[in-house]
Amino acid sequence: FPEPLMSLTSREVLVERFVEGEPMLNYVLKEDEHHSKKDREELATIGLKTVMEMIFLHDFVHADLHPGNMIVDRNKAIRGNPLRVHMIDCGLTVELGEHDHVNLVKILGSLIKRDGYGAGALMVGTATKCQGTELDVELFCKGIEKICVDDGENNFLESVGDYITDICYLACKHKVKLEAAFINAALACEIMEGLASSLYPDMKVQSVALPMVLKAEMMHGLKGLPSPKFWSSK
Repeated sequence: FPEPLMSLTSREVLVERFVEGEPMLNYVLKEDEHHSKKDREELATIGLKTVMEMIFLHDFVHADLHPGNMIVDRNKAIRGNPLRVHMIDCGLTVELGEHDHVNLVKILGSLIKRDGYGAGALMVGTATKCQGTELDVELFCKGIEKICVDDGENNFLESVGDYITDICYLACKHKVKLEAAFINAALACEIMEGLASSLYPDMKVQSVALPMVLKAEMMHGLKGLPSPKFWSSK
């Protein structure tokens, strides 16, 4: 992130140091001598890893992520001048606090490991309000389980948009209130996954995401490693 200029910043206005570079969008739209395949793949990995770290490890999510808010340059202070991504316009952020962050890690971790029923139960258990009956809750959890089963060999992070649509539909149908933190984090995953896929279509998303999930579980003292089926996929 660019350095905030605290002498010019208030609760209403965020002022950050000017960053030189070019928009990430330039790398998304074209592959040429200045935007090579290698550079595109490197940026995809940097971007996805950064967002996963924000969500799972740092509990600090940039809530307005899009290619226009990502500026690319080269870090001339490091040998080889590797690519660097600056995430600007950080006026909208999500920070949960330890209790809610633990819940988010549990829910997203369950979805990434294809434990749909467990993820559904966690969504209900962490909701501030649920008007659904006991049958509604059971059907909601089974619905989330079916989404994961039907997704086959894919993964939550590779189909976030479809997951969010289906989960919101089930939540409305069965009167389960979804927490805003889950939606915000899922949307951040969706935007970055879409961007990473455009830059690096063959990228194995879970190879980046899974270590973050495991670190977050260890950080919060949680248990529950992925099943052998998960490890064997892709």
